[in-house]
Amino acid sequence: MRCAVISQFGAEVERLEIRERPELAATGEWIRVRVSAAALNRADLLQRRGLYPAPPGAPADVPGLEFVGRIDQIGERVTEWKGGERVFGVVPGGAYADQVVTHQRLAVSVPERLSDVEAAAVPEAFLAAHDALVTQGGLRPGDLVLVHSVAGGVGSAALQLVHLWGARAVGTAGSAEKLERMGRIAPFRAVNYREEGFQAVVEKEFGPHALDLVLDTVGAAYWRQHLALLRAGGTLILFGLMSGASAETPLATVLTKRLRIIGTVFRSRPLEEKISATRAFAHDVLPHFDSGRLRPVVDSVFPFDRVHEATLRMEKNENTGKIVLSFS
Repeated sequence: MRCAVISQFGAEVERLEIRERPELAATGEWIRVRVSAAALNRADLLQRRGLYPAPPGAPADVPGLEFVGRIDQIGERVTEWKGGERVFGVVPGGAYADQVVTHQRLAVSVPERLSDVEAAAVPEAFLAAHDALVTQGGLRPGDLVLVHSVAGGVGSAALQLVHLWGARAVGTAGSAEKLERMGRIAPFRAVNYREEGFQAVVEKEFGPHALDLVLDTVGAAYWRQHLALLRAGGTLILFGLMSGASAETPLATVLTKRLRIIGTVFRSRPLEEKISATRAFAHDVLPHFDSGRLRPVVDSVFPFDRVHEATLRMEKNENTGKIVLSFS
């Protein structure tokens, strides 16, 4: 099989090398998928630098968290698939390859309306956003939700799910162009963080303690602001640490406002928890792609042999939506 291998951990994209490796084999309850497209995630950049190691059982030197393709081999105990079906899903690593092996219950049928490129932009973004907002955060109609990086994969998915659930969103991004494009996909109060502060906007337009839910992908830099803006009984979902992993916490605020602070990550969860999240995503989210109420946000498509260019685009934060690698 052909895959992108991290030759040595470090910052340079050239450390990703396309190599040939032996074909994978599906046994037991596992299936092998011939990958047609895969999408990039910021976790891939961290893994290349040696800052986000793959969990046990996942390839340590092949990044990639989501895929779309057709099942071309099934294990002897597989009951849910016959082979040949078009599926997509999330894996703990190894999706920068034209083959992946995954558990049969972690694969999901691709909505007919989606092309392979569109489908590649769905699994990680929408599964993670649904799990964080709905399963973990208890999103309800009418809630006011703060979503950072709305032009990214998870952010663009979260924005659409907030709207689908009948809630309201305040969303941040660093350019008017990104905010304008996302505004055509779902309504929200756009905040260009280079021009205005999100805390001042929320306080002025919604009130000093107005947020029901924060999807926090930033971490340290905004920690105190998030806690201050949440209403009594509000929820903060800590989903990422882009600005750092350590912050002082005003415990009196957490105590008196009865805040819920939930940390969540998908990659290192036990198999049964991953299956449960995948099934919830398939039930709650997937039908809305066929109806057109949800849509993947594809920024650009690169042939697999141009993985360096694709990676640099993400590293420069130039993308609006998902960057997809095509194996066709």
